[in-house]
Amino acid sequence: MTRKTRKTRQSLTASGWLKPQCWQISKIEAAEALRMPVNRIVKVYPKQHQVIVVYLNQKGQKCSSFFSYRLFARWQQEAIATIASCRNQQTLAPLEIIVQYDLEHFKYPVQSADAIWEALLNRIRQVIIEQRLSLACA
Repeated sequence: MTRKTRKTRQSLTASGWLKPQCWQISKIEAAEALRMPVNRIVKVYPKQHQVIVVYLNQKGQKCSSFFSYRLFARWQQEAIATIASCRNQQTLAPLEIIVQYDLEHFKYPVQSADAIWEALLNRIRQVIIEQRLSLACA
């Protein structure tokens, strides 16, 4: 019996490209992401794949919920910075596959998904141009 191998598809966090559990997400960032006043945010607990936010509901009672990091502006900033840090096709190609997988399989705010995708396409173009220039100069 032969074993079939397939490419493992991973998210930006599972692949290690982004480590949101290390981010210090502020109450202000949480309030912006959740579209609520900052005085209703009690505590923010970063976890590996989600963030726990303790907040006050409309009645002033404490509630807590899990939220995707993808809702936070920091996710978009860090993803774009990660894309920009890739200096050649060898590092950018695996990230391209992972970003595409992440955008297809996880819920993103539309503007954030568009910004990340556009940053990826622009970086791919830049790397190709830089590679062509270096070959022409060689």
